[in-house]
Amino acid sequence: MSTIALVLSVLFACAIAVVAYRLYRKRHLPAANKRLPFLQPIPRKLTAEERAAIEHYFKLNEHLQSSPLAPASTAESLALTPQSENIYAATHAITRYGLVTDAPHTWRYYLDSTEIHLPPLWEQFIAEENHVELIRTAGIPLVIALNGHSLVDYVYAPQTVNPPQTVPNSSMREQENEQVELLNIRKETPQEHAVNRPSGIREAAMVSAALLLLFMSLLAPVVAVPWLVAVAGLLILCGGWMLFRPPSQRTRLDIHCLRGTPKRWGLFGESDHNRLATVSLGIIDLTYPPHWLPFIDHDLGKKTEVDIYINRQVVRQGRFLSLHDEMVNFPVQRWGKNLVLFCSSMLVLCLLLAYVPLSLPLTLSTAWLKGAQNIQATEAKTLEAAPLRIGDTLKVQGTGMCFVDTTLTTAPKNPFLPFDCSSIYWNNAVPLPTPESDTVDKAVALLNTVDTQLHPELNSDPKINPVLANAIQKSGMILLDDFANIVLKTQDLCGDDAACARLKTALVNLANARDWPSVVKRARSGTLKGVNVLLRPVSAETLENLVNAATGSFFASETRLATNALNSPPPGGVLISSDEGKLLVDHPLPINSLYDYTGVAQWRELQRLSSMLLHTPFSAQGVITNISVDVNGTRHIALHSEPDVIAVWRYLGTTLLLLLVIISALVNVCLAARRLLKSRHRDQEIQRYYESCFNPDLPNVPLKTLP
Repeated sequence: MSTIALVLSVLFACAIAVVAYRLYRKRHLPAANKRLPFLQPIPRKLTAEERAAIEHYFKLNEHLQSSPLAPASTAESLALTPQSENIYAATHAITRYGLVTDAPHTWRYYLDSTEIHLPPLWEQFIAEENHVELIRTAGIPLVIALNGHSLVDYVYAPQTVNPPQTVPNSSMREQENEQVELLNIRKETPQEHAVNRPSGIREAAMVSAALLLLFMSLLAPVVAVPWLVAVAGLLILCGGWMLFRPPSQRTRLDIHCLRGTPKRWGLFGESDHNRLATVSLGIIDLTYPPHWLPFIDHDLGKKTEVDIYINRQVVRQGRFLSLHDEMVNFPVQRWGKNLVLFCSSMLVLCLLLAYVPLSLPLTLSTAWLKGAQNIQATEAKTLEAAPLRIGDTLKVQGTGMCFVDTTLTTAPKNPFLPFDCSSIYWNNAVPLPTPESDTVDKAVALLNTVDTQLHPELNSDPKINPVLANAIQKSGMILLDDFANIVLKTQDLCGDDAACARLKTALVNLANARDWPSVVKRARSGTLKGVNVLLRPVSAETLENLVNAATGSFFASETRLATNALNSPPPGGVLISSDEGKLLVDHPLPINSLYDYTGVAQWRELQRLSSMLLHTPFSAQGVITNISVDVNGTRHIALHSEPDVIAVWRYLGTTLLLLLVIISALVNVCLAARRLLKSRHRDQEIQRYYESCFNPDLPNVPLKTLP
């Protein structure tokens, strides 16, 4: 079973590692290495001639490699990489943008939203649908072939740039008269990056999976525990790092700061809700956040600074509209991750309460944090005076009395019932005496006299002539040669008129008397002396059963009374108990329990156990799990076996996991409720904020800035 668990744990750890590695690679893959959506999946390899032409093009046209809007536009942005060995073919429209800059080339080319580098002399060959071949570089993809024109031929053509000619059905967007000025290129701020940041549910799911693995480690075999804990720790570190790490310079996108006059093109009715798509800055169509719709008209037709992403998404416009300011004053409230963490924490908490004992781990962990001590004692006085605390290690050895269980259960907790030797009374008082009872002695005397007369073969001193006794035996009859003794011993045992009613009735019939008092009177006066009673075997067996039944009730009651008396130790002292039910004495275990015996055998077994367990050597060692004092002043000390290293770590792990899920559940339910409430009012707060900015004459409404 342990081998199977180990194999499963290793496979699970490998699977988690592979998934984490792939997520890491996907998250940190450079832009040049990501799959382009418009490319065919099967590339061809770069030939030596094409490689030479590309390198020659780089050397001759280094001044053409800069791009006014490109991020990190350096001469190395078009350097070859190992991924440049693959040539991808695509058939797609090419879009061209133009900006006013001091750079010698003002045109930018795109396939969908992906910027490409196109050799300048190929502008005239752009058509509505273009067959292009591209390679990946350190920066943007490089076009090495366009509509049948190859870079191999391009590098030997004259390096003069002719003005682009208008091509019928071209997908190029011509530069308008209204020019756009590029102010600078900057990285988005952390606040702007947080607008489109993932909700964190994936990272919260990773942490939730780690909590489940930690719970499984509490129940898993020892060989699987390190693997489960290691994988859980890795998931927590990865999930926590992905949740709280600040955005790196690589993950923050480029923002182009432009200056121009935004205009709206076309005529639209009041019911047209798609007016945002008609606003352009020069030849650039702008895309606005939906909640900016009521406020963008203030900047239309005016010279305005606009910050946009490469996909034309506006992040700032004019003086007031700004995603950065929105995130500073009204942060996005993402409560989904908190809800996931709360649900997973409650699930693990329920599993802990259902499948893991928590009392002992919490008790011992709390005691160990406070500091535990080792205590040894060989005398009861020393242990009574010792300053004991829960969690201390105790080792005692001495002579004491086993605890007496008076519940008279038929399912004994230990083989010494009614003595429970998993608990020991330890004091300096005189040991209790072995149980004695006059009633038991009388019952034994009655049994003996009846047994002697009903079984004459066991009697070595017959009171009648042996010849007569032999003749009676051959006849099948049984002779009671001392009937008066039976009557007297019955009266001694059953002095109460209501006791032994059936036995007394039988004896009255055998004596041929009127009632029981008259029979007793005749026996005491000697009238029955010498009277012999002959019984058939059936009658003799009936008489013996009646005697056994009558004496059996006395044996049971006297055993119960004696047991109750033994459970009254002197006040003071200590009661040392094993909370695991382990025996604290070293004695041979009895074959049968006390209450498996009947009659006089039960009483004799009680006397044997009493003589052995009322004053017996014992030894106990373990960790104190409970301390209390009863009304008699007896100090109760509960011990648990000292845990090994594995058990100690399981106890500590159980306590830490319990505290972790409780804190996680409380914190996340509060955060989820708080963020959900604020998320409902965020749009209203932003609208009020912009209204106060664009309409300063309106009464100022106090704004509550969200943390």
